Amino acid sequence: MSTHQERDVLGELLFREFHAYAAALAEHGEHWPERWLQEWPASTELAQLRGRFLLAREAASVVGIRLADEQITRQHQERLEYLRAFPNGAPSLTDH
Repeated sequence: MSTHQERDVLGELLFREFHAYAAALAEHGEHWPERWLQEWPASTELAQLRGRFLLAREAASVVGIRLADEQITRQHQERLEYLRAFPNGAPSLTDH
C-alpha cells in the first residue's frame, strides 16, 4: 500500500515529465495536444522525453494514480493558462 507522500511525489513526477515533453513538442513546432501520444524515432529527444513521461506514468499507476489521456491534456492546458495569467509566478498579498 502506498503512502500519501509516495502518491504526491509520483503524481508530481508524472506531471513534471509531461510538462517537459509537451514543451519540447511545442519547441519542435508540433501541436502538442494532438501529437503527444505519437511514437517518435528512438534516437530523438522527443522519444526520450516521451519515454520518461511513460515511465513516470507507469510508476504513478502503481500507487493508484491513473489518469486518462484527456485528464493529462486538460491539466497541462490549465497549467499553460495559469502561466500566461501569472508570468512572474503567483501573486501574493505582499505584492504592490
